[in-house]
Amino acid sequence: MDADVTTSGRLVGLPSLSTAWTVTVVPGNDGVPPDIERRRYDATYDSLEVQERPRHDGVADFAALWGSRRQGACLPSRGDFPVEDLKRWFGHVLIMDVGPDAEDFRYRMIGTDITAFRDRDYTGKWISECSFGESRESMVATFRNPVLQRRPVFRCGWVQWPVDGSWRSFDSVHCPLATDGRTVDMTIGVLYFDAFPPPGLEE
Repeated sequence: MDADVTTSGRLVGLPSLSTAWTVTVVPGNDGVPPDIERRRYDATYDSLEVQERPRHDGVADFAALWGSRRQGACLPSRGDFPVEDLKRWFGHVLIMDVGPDAEDFRYRMIGTDITAFRDRDYTGKWISECSFGESRESMVATFRNPVLQRRPVFRCGWVQWPVDGSWRSFDSVHCPLATDGRTVDMTIGVLYFDAFPPPGLEE
């Protein structure tokens, strides 16, 4: 990380079901999110709220694909998602291995669009080995929730791009996988950045 870029201890929201990222503060940027006015005046608003329905078509369609591979009460497995079926989402797919008691997760596969945005590649590493700082527990919760709920979990919100501190939208879904149909041993999902403009800049 450049010397003139510092990582603050704040998180972009921290509800129990969070995909919060550590805020990167760039000199000259006050770290104010684009939806700050709604945060101030709408007590019911949570910019990182779990969504019942996704706003991004790619996220919605991936969740539908997962649902089509589920057999009744049996969860789909990694083998139910051959590479050719994931072509539409190449660059955005995120697959995690579930650690004991879902207390840690390992990055099994990270799409290139995700690594490019974050400017780093954690493939093969456990979350506990990565430099998430105070946001580590929040990152774990991101993947633990689909394990516990045994269903897709949708999220959307705003993150700051590490390169220049500008605010970008994100949309994601994470879904449980089980080799035996019962015990969740992986999660699979997709993550998109920059699909929506900040509030007030919509066309």
